[in-house]
Amino acid sequence: MSEDGELNLLMRKKYLEIQRKLMAKTLKGSLEEDKTPDYESIVRNSLDSSGLRVLSALKSQYPDEAYTIINVLGKAIAERKIPAEISGGEFYQLLLSLGIRVRLDTKIYVERKGRVKEFSEYLREKIKDSQ
Repeated sequence: MSEDGELNLLMRKKYLEIQRKLMAKTLKGSLEEDKTPDYESIVRNSLDSSGLRVLSALKSQYPDEAYTIINVLGKAIAERKIPAEISGGEFYQLLLSLGIRVRLDTKIYVERKGRVKEFSEYLREKIKDSQ
């Protein structure tokens, strides 16, 4: 009976070891399935500095559309269907072609007599001088 008990004990140990390996394999497989690529980081890495400004303006003005655009664009970049480097102008043109007009904060500067001024300040001084 001791031989049967030892055999039974060995079979249980082997069964538990196989069961543990199977559970680890299924757990590892489910973790890999849950791991989706981060498309936003892919898009951020492919944009230049002006493109990042357009992206942040897009996310603040059109959050729902931005999520969809980022996912589709990131997937296309990851699959190498479009170039990995996108300028701000190209990204802005893409948004315009999709019908999304992103308003960007722009400033115009004027250089006069070695000084750089904002255009609004320059106009105020010009109007003030002409009166």
